[in-house]
Amino acid sequence: MEKLIQQIKQMSALEKKTLEQMGLKLSEESGEVSQAILSYVKASGNAYKELGLNDVKEECVDVMLIAFALFFTLSDSEEELTALMTKKMGKWKEKVSN
Repeated sequence: MEKLIQQIKQMSALEKKTLEQMGLKLSEESGEVSQAILSYVKASGNAYKELGLNDVKEECVDVMLIAFALFFTLSDSEEELTALMTKKMGKWKEKVSN
């Protein structure tokens, strides 16, 4: 995973999109996750797209890549990322434990 983070940081440095454009791209990719899920579960009006579980997974990875790239546009600190993720994981753990 560490090697992947380094590659994401390198690609983020090359990204030409503005912060606003990256935020919009993240939203777009999130929508694609939704579309893939709706097709995968054959929700009314979406089954024709014939997207499967692998499509859902790929769209999730797209969201993660854009989110990491957006983070590394704002900070190059892996330590900050780790600290924030640990903090957020703690909050998530509290919610699911109750």
